[in-house]
Amino acid sequence: MSVSVYFSNQIVQIAVGTRAKKGSLKSVYTTMAPEGSIINGIVMDADALGAHIQRFWEANNIPKKDVYLVLNSNKIAGKNLGVPNMNGKKTLEFILREFADMQREDEENTIAYTPIGVDKKTKVRQLYAEMAPKEQLREFMSIFAKMGIVLKGIISSEGSIIGYAQMTLAKRCSTFILQIINGNLVSNVLFVDGKFRYFNSVRCFNEPGTAEYLDDLARSLNQLEQFMNAEKIQSRVERIYVAGTDNNNLNAYAQVVRENGVDAMPELVNTGLSTDPRLLHESQTALFAVSGLFDQGPESNFLTHFSLKDDSADRMDPQIKKYVVSVVTTLVVMLIAFGIALTMRLIREGRYEDAKNYNDSPSVMMEVASYDQAIQDRDAMLAKYNSINTVVDTLDSYPVCTDDVIDIIEETARGYAKIEILSFNAEEGKVTFSAKSDNVNDIYKYIDKLLAEEIFMNVDHTGYTYDESEKMYDIHVDCTLAESVGRSE
Repeated sequence: MSVSVYFSNQIVQIAVGTRAKKGSLKSVYTTMAPEGSIINGIVMDADALGAHIQRFWEANNIPKKDVYLVLNSNKIAGKNLGVPNMNGKKTLEFILREFADMQREDEENTIAYTPIGVDKKTKVRQLYAEMAPKEQLREFMSIFAKMGIVLKGIISSEGSIIGYAQMTLAKRCSTFILQIINGNLVSNVLFVDGKFRYFNSVRCFNEPGTAEYLDDLARSLNQLEQFMNAEKIQSRVERIYVAGTDNNNLNAYAQVVRENGVDAMPELVNTGLSTDPRLLHESQTALFAVSGLFDQGPESNFLTHFSLKDDSADRMDPQIKKYVVSVVTTLVVMLIAFGIALTMRLIREGRYEDAKNYNDSPSVMMEVASYDQAIQDRDAMLAKYNSINTVVDTLDSYPVCTDDVIDIIEETARGYAKIEILSFNAEEGKVTFSAKSDNVNDIYKYIDKLLAEEIFMNVDHTGYTYDESEKMYDIHVDCTLAESVGRSE
C-alpha cells in the first residue's frame, strides 16, 4: 500500500491505495491540524503539528511505508517552460538558469518538473517546472522522521494536480477547467487542446455554502476566461470538472455559473478509482491527496534532485584553471612536507599528551558547547523572523479602503449619483456607502460603472427605493474590495 498526504492550511487529507500510472484507492482520511500550526504550507509549530499527525496516523492504523507528501505552499515557485530536447543533466541546468532571478544567495533550493507536451513544429518540450526551498522540505521530512516515516517523495500540489489531470481528464476532453474546492481556497487548472496552460488559486472571503461563496467560485472561472482572451485562445471550454463538493451544491452552482456568462456547465469529477459510491465521493473531495497516488515519474519528485547544485559557477577560464592547478599542486607538496613534519612531532609522546589533555580540558569543551548553543539560538531566531514575514505577507493580501480607493468610488458616481462613504469592514473587505440619484435611468448606468471597476471583487445591487422627503432614489448596493486593493506596491 502507498500513502499520499496533502498539507495546505489546517486541512490535512490522506489517501491510501496503490501508486501507479493509474492508481487505486482503498481509503481516505481527513483531519484538521491544530490552529496556527501550519499556514499556507509553512510550518509555524512543528511540535503541535507533528504530535497531532502522529496521533491521527496511529489511531487509524495508516501504513508507514511508501509515503508521499503533496505540499501546497506559497514558497514553491512554478512556471511553464519551453526546453530544448536535452539530456537530464542539461535539462536541470537549463531550469536552474530560468529560476536564477528568483533564488536568494542564502537559500538552497531544489527542482522538480512535470512534462506537459512537445511542440510538433519546433520539437521543444513543454514542462511545468518548480523550485522549492530545501529548508522547508527538511522541516516536513523531520516531522515524519519523528513518526518513524521516511518520506519517499515530496510533490507540489500544483505539479501533482496538473499531472493527474493530464493522465486522466485530458484523455476524456480536450479543452476543460478542473476546479478544486478546498474550504476558503479554490484552485483552477486550465487545459487547452489537451495541454496544460494555466493554474491559479483564489481565496474566497465568504462563508462556504452561501450564495456569495458560489459567486466567488464562478468569478474565479471568469479569471480563466480573461486569461484565454488575453492569450487569444480560440478554443472554447467544453467542460468544467468540479471536485470538493456534492451533487446538491452542484445544481445551485450550475445556475450561478450560467448567470456569470460561462457557457460550459460544471460536473463532478469521477476519479474512477472505486465502484463504492462513498469512496468515489471521498476521492473527489480529497483530490489533491488522491492525485499523489498517480505516479508521474521521478522528475516530479523534489527529493529526486534534492542534492542538486548549480555547477555553472565551477566552469573556469582555461588560463585561470591552469593557475589554480599550479597553486593546488604547490599546496599538495607543502601539505605532504607538513604531514611528514607533523608525524615526526607526533612521535614525541610528551607533546602528544599535552595536545590531548588540552582538547579534553573542561574549558575548551565548555567553549565548544557555548558556540553550538549560539548557533542554535541564531537559527531559532531566523526561523521566527521568517515566520513573522510570512504572516505579514498574508495580512497584506487583505484590502484597505484608502483615499485613492474612495476617490475611485466617488469618480464612478460622478454625473449619476451622490454618494457618502459610511464605513469599511476590514475583515470582509466590504465598503458601506449611501448612494442617491434623482434620475432612475442613471441608476443602472451607475451600477454598470461599479461593475467595470477592477478594485471590486463583488458588487451586489439589490434594487432601489424612492425617498419622498428628498425626492431622490436610494440605491441599494454593497461593494466588496478585491484582494490587496489599497495596498502600496
